[in-house]
Amino acid sequence: MLTRLRSLEQLMPFATAGELLMQKRQSVVVAAPGTTAVAERDIARGVILHRRTLVRDIMISEVYTVEPETRVPECLTIMHGARIRHLPVMAAERVAGVLSVRDLTGSLIERHERLLRRLHDERVTLLFPYPSSY
Repeated sequence: MLTRLRSLEQLMPFATAGELLMQKRQSVVVAAPGTTAVAERDIARGVILHRRTLVRDIMISEVYTVEPETRVPECLTIMHGARIRHLPVMAAERVAGVLSVRDLTGSLIERHERLLRRLHDERVTLLFPYPSSY
């Protein structure tokens, strides 16, 4: 019996934060509050606008995080709402990694491309169900 698709999510689920981190394979860099600033845009904003150079003076104090099971659309919604470009992924009360807007949008693009290919293949199969009819 065929099951009826109610959403594209059923056909091709979104990736999770944990799955994206496994693809990155980059270690987490930790900076203490007294460390000299490390992020390019944060340095530019802090130094140029406020003449600050320490992490505690430049970085935001309200940190938004997600769990590894969080799906890409929810991560993007959090980042958009909070106006942030990086999102720590927490697993067992430790930082498992950090996702960037680029990581998440790249995942969406890859998913859309796979979905379009799959829909195209399904269309071809429906139009020409027998290979000999090509």
